[in-house]
Amino acid sequence: MDAQQRATELGIDPGMLMNVIVCATDVHDSEALLNLINHDVQAVLHQDVMVCGVGGVTPKGSYAHKVLHHNYPPTYFDELATPDGRVDSPLMQKWRMTQQPVVFQSGRDDATYPKDWVSIFNKYQLRNTIAHGVLDVQRTLASYFIFSRIPGEVGEREIFLLKLLTPHLHLALLRALTTVQEFGRLAGPTHEPLSERQRQILRWLNEGKTNWEIAQILEITEKNVKYHVEQIFAKLEVRNRTQAVAKALLLGLLS
Repeated sequence: MDAQQRATELGIDPGMLMNVIVCATDVHDSEALLNLINHDVQAVLHQDVMVCGVGGVTPKGSYAHKVLHHNYPPTYFDELATPDGRVDSPLMQKWRMTQQPVVFQSGRDDATYPKDWVSIFNKYQLRNTIAHGVLDVQRTLASYFIFSRIPGEVGEREIFLLKLLTPHLHLALLRALTTVQEFGRLAGPTHEPLSERQRQILRWLNEGKTNWEIAQILEITEKNVKYHVEQIFAKLEVRNRTQAVAKALLLGLLS
């Protein structure tokens, strides 16, 4: 069955879907992205509230760095946050495992999720949620799109929509990212701040310099450079140079 036929079966106007995809190509700032989601996406998904952004992904939880939202109660995420800034929920855990759209309908799906989380969810009267995102190739950063308070019950229709639209929303978000404000309450800082020396080394890593080259530039030993690189990896919770630079850019540690 092709996508157009499936959309028709689910009561979705293919023309409206195409409109979202085409309009997404013109998004270059946060205002345009919000307009796209609150008008064109809302016309097919019918959400009342939404939040999207980018953040880090770890086995212990996720953290948000840049956030754009409409009507979403930020204190909901505060209740899920740990002291170090990570935010986690059963839906996030499921998405990290499957990278497929995740769905929750209050009253219908309560028994399949922890009671304490369901209680927090219901406290904010979110009613339901459908969420999806795109994980980067290093599997350490991701975009995310969360929609709630959708009329009726969420299910196959909403899953189909997010599978189709999220890749296009992801690209639009990346283009708009420089104009999306940091959301400090949810931003996950590193556990330990980088020293000035480590920031210097990080900048040279971004330039593609080897340990030997950095040692010559900074007039320190190559062994010393290696030690600082390992400390950078540990503090940023990454495994290699590419991941370190990508995460540092996301966290604003590199201009």
